[in-house]
Amino acid sequence: MTKIIKFFLSIIIVVFIVVVISNVKINNIDIVGNEKVDDVQIATHIFESSYDNVSIVLFLKDKFLEKKKIPLVSKYEIEWKTLFSIVINITENPIIGFVRRDIKNVYFDKNGNICEVSNERKKGVTEVIGVSFKNSEVYDKIELNNEKLLNAILNISNFCKENNLPVDLIEIKQDDSINVYLGNIEVNLGNIYNMEIKLMRLNDIYPKITEYSGTLDLKEAKDNMLDEQYIFKKK
Repeated sequence: MTKIIKFFLSIIIVVFIVVVISNVKINNIDIVGNEKVDDVQIATHIFESSYDNVSIVLFLKDKFLEKKKIPLVSKYEIEWKTLFSIVINITENPIIGFVRRDIKNVYFDKNGNICEVSNERKKGVTEVIGVSFKNSEVYDKIELNNEKLLNAILNISNFCKENNLPVDLIEIKQDDSINVYLGNIEVNLGNIYNMEIKLMRLNDIYPKITEYSGTLDLKEAKDNMLDEQYIFKKK
């Protein structure tokens, strides 16, 4: 067999393999773990192009490219059952707060995306008062006139969630200063500046005062101040 014939045979074999592989498509998709995000929303983001349902294309994209960003989803994993069947395991962002709008509760996640709008009052979710969102569509990012204030609200909500601080209420005053309420304890955080230091101090001090009722002043919190230097007025 001449080299030319071998070459053309190799080309034919490669083309045949490519054609076969490109026709192996996913025809069964199970999506599990999602409660707030519907299946269509997830599938729309993962299968953006008509080629994404080709098994080899999806496999390579999933292994070597950055994961698709899906609103309200912190991560997803693709589990292969066969070349034609996959399971998409979803981990959703937790709800961290809500704002009352008319008679509805507008719930949002750690990124400020709206997760749910309902009459339900969920237990253990922090209420934010003193602000009004300009939008209330699920999957949309919260729209607030003051972007820095929105970031402060999200930072406070996320910090308290991650550190198991039982904040019932975040209150935004008319001058944009911020108070948070943990049971019978009111905490004055002041303006949005040095918020990280204020929250760290709150995390340190709260276990020492949790059995009391009163007001903790953290408006002037500094990195080098001792816990004993902060003013806590008992009621």
